Amino acid sequence: MKQQAWSLKAIDKDDLRYWGNDGYHDDSSIYYRYDNFVANHKNVKKGDIVIITNRKKVLGVSVVDKVSSNNFNKKRNLCIHVDCAAKKIMRRKKAKPEWRCSKGHEFETPRSSFQSAVEFIAMYDKNYLDVNNVSLDDLIKKTPRYNVQMSIQEIDLPWALSLVSSHKTLPLDIDESDADEELALPILHSEDQRAVIERQIKQRRGQKSFRNSLLNSRSTCAVTGCELIDILEAAHIDAYRNDSHNHISNGLLLRSDIHTLFDLNLCAIEPNDKTIHFSSCASNSGYKEFDGKKIMINHNISKVALQKRWDLFISL
Repeated sequence: MKQQAWSLKAIDKDDLRYWGNDGYHDDSSIYYRYDNFVANHKNVKKGDIVIITNRKKVLGVSVVDKVSSNNFNKKRNLCIHVDCAAKKIMRRKKAKPEWRCSKGHEFETPRSSFQSAVEFIAMYDKNYLDVNNVSLDDLIKKTPRYNVQMSIQEIDLPWALSLVSSHKTLPLDIDESDADEELALPILHSEDQRAVIERQIKQRRGQKSFRNSLLNSRSTCAVTGCELIDILEAAHIDAYRNDSHNHISNGLLLRSDIHTLFDLNLCAIEPNDKTIHFSSCASNSGYKEFDGKKIMINHNISKVALQKRWDLFISL
């Protein structure tokens, strides 16, 4: 299959403009999540070049290592009026009531519905590098069919290759006859990448004060009991949307691999007895020993947040 290049727009949850859904939980230097309702969802593949952006700037560049998929129930936020056909729903930061649809209806909490969908996760952390010398205007000029509303857009491949070639650590020798073959091994260079690595680690560990609160409560992984602080991360039970979600009652200290499984809804905590449960694929891949164990914490956690994550876990 022919190599292609894509721009992937990563939007933080607190930067959502329309709340038809709750957004996606992305770590822009590690992976990108999207579903089958997103244009070009079928086209991104292993070996493709990806340029990661947010609304304001280009963040980084990488090569896709893997694209995985799984079925899930996608939550839709709707106007509380059943007969309202509004296509957009907005969550307001200051005005009350908090929610408003594009038809002008205002309400405290939206109506929810669930729709069967397929989630895709493009992984590219092995070769991710920050980009500081490319502007959004540069990217837009190299996007043949640019549409401001699209999250995944094809960009000019020769231009993307020239951008990647400036970062010699990225693998470029993709066999177009078989993009599923292993990526060519990168040339190892002597440039000091420790600053990039440290930034990625700090980003993944979580917001400092939030993590410190969890460490002060109990400095071990809530699931495994791991005491190696360097790989313990602050996980939000209910996905982060604003500073109120950084309260310790919405947090767990988890080993990095458990945190990833938790974010991917491959494990969840039963709200009543506070036991951890893993999906069959996770259990069969080395996590069975932790399945059914009671989490180890010293602080009180939100049952409402646990229930929300549990409902999503059992619906998949």
